[in-house]
Amino acid sequence: MSAPHPGGNPNAQLYEQLKRDVLERVPHIITIEYIPDDVAAKQLQATFDPSRIDPPTGPEAPELIIEWYRQSPHDWFRINYSDPNTGFHAGWHQDEDHEDLGRAHFQYSIDEETTHQPVTFQHETPSLILWEIIENLLEEILPTYHR
Repeated sequence: MSAPHPGGNPNAQLYEQLKRDVLERVPHIITIEYIPDDVAAKQLQATFDPSRIDPPTGPEAPELIIEWYRQSPHDWFRINYSDPNTGFHAGWHQDEDHEDLGRAHFQYSIDEETTHQPVTFQHETPSLILWEIIENLLEEILPTYHR
């Protein structure tokens, strides 16, 4: 069961900033969409070119789904990567699902087994947190856990 976000609406300006400042600058990403659309955006969806992932995956494109709510004292977010070719899933969540792990946690699923661990970020701003997550995904998580 998943903890719902504490309330409010996603910030459309924040999604535009994440799209412009981070997602459009990642060469592995080939499409970026607002879900359901740019007016009523509740999530951002980025699609990766499977041939640019290391190790390579394919033929279907892996996705990164971003859901972010600005609030005090800490934002609520979930950033989830899924590869339909392998079934690999990784997520970075700052929510109340696993309070025993601290404010934020990283989780991944391999062979239908999910592992959770605490995670801390070097930065506080959403764009820099997203950069950290994507760098971690591409440079450490996928080469280590992706099959």
